[in-house]
Amino acid sequence: MDWIGSFGSEDIGVDIGTSHVVIYVKHKGVVFSESSVIAKNEMTREYFTYGTKAEEMEGKAPKEITVLHPMKHSAIIDYNGAAYLLNSIVNQSYLKNMFFHPRLMMCVPTGINSVQRRALLEAAVAMGARKTVLIDQPIAAMMGMGLTGGESVGNMVVDFGGGSTKIAILSAHGIVVSHFSLESGNELDQAIMSTIRDKYHVRIGKKEAESLKIALGASWDLDSAPRVAETCGLSLVSGYPVKIAVTGEDIAHAINPILYKIFKSIRDVIQRTPPALLASIREQGIHLIGGGAQLAGLDELVSRVTGIPAHVAKRPNYVNAVGAGMSLDYINEFRDSLQDLH
Repeated sequence: MDWIGSFGSEDIGVDIGTSHVVIYVKHKGVVFSESSVIAKNEMTREYFTYGTKAEEMEGKAPKEITVLHPMKHSAIIDYNGAAYLLNSIVNQSYLKNMFFHPRLMMCVPTGINSVQRRALLEAAVAMGARKTVLIDQPIAAMMGMGLTGGESVGNMVVDFGGGSTKIAILSAHGIVVSHFSLESGNELDQAIMSTIRDKYHVRIGKKEAESLKIALGASWDLDSAPRVAETCGLSLVSGYPVKIAVTGEDIAHAINPILYKIFKSIRDVIQRTPPALLASIREQGIHLIGGGAQLAGLDELVSRVTGIPAHVAKRPNYVNAVGAGMSLDYINEFRDSLQDLH
């Protein structure tokens, strides 16, 4: 890479996730975090809003309005939608001056294929980038959490994202073992929606399911004092809006089967880890990042299942973008983990 030493004040780190887009600007920090959602008018075939505004329309918009998610399982599935999303972000008045032909360090899941790389390149072009480099998300996360990853130090990172879960063992600025799973925060929400429908014959939306997940997420021990949260939905019996009381036991039964699949993947990765790294991983603990890492009680449950202390990173939604931006200062150390796109 003949441009390795050329990063400067216009360099930014970007994390385009299934649920959120996070942008970090060197010397300024995180300048943007929005939902990866767009809205389209099917009559005019035009996109017209994005982010939280689009997300709030989900399930409420008139029939000619479609709410879309251009990312799925951490990959772009709708290029035009993703290009609109990123272009709209860049053209916000308070961000526009920061994005004058920037150089991007963009986070990607480990093992990304050539088609997905090309989609990311085109998305970067939509942002007006003059140079784009991909960095594996676990490497970016390690930097974002301030972990050194020295030659003999092992670190374990579990990224609970909205569209996927990524698990990695890192050492010496490289990925030793990794695993990509489709179990995700969105799956937890869908499971809660299904449980409420089947048990109470009430249909609730994704935001209501997410609120229940947050409110009752710590109810792992079904023998403890019951916890209850109220939510509103549409009765499938009467056809009218109703308010119901949902228990922690309901949520546990809904999400635990999915969580246990993730825990099995974590154990599998630990079993594939070189023995020389296991002692330092036990000492460092398992680092939990991503929006799903904020599920109450998750760190305790991961510790219980693995026998290794687990910690939720500070600002777990932002560590990938922050690490991508920070890695620009150490780019020569990471050259083997980077992919120069253009």
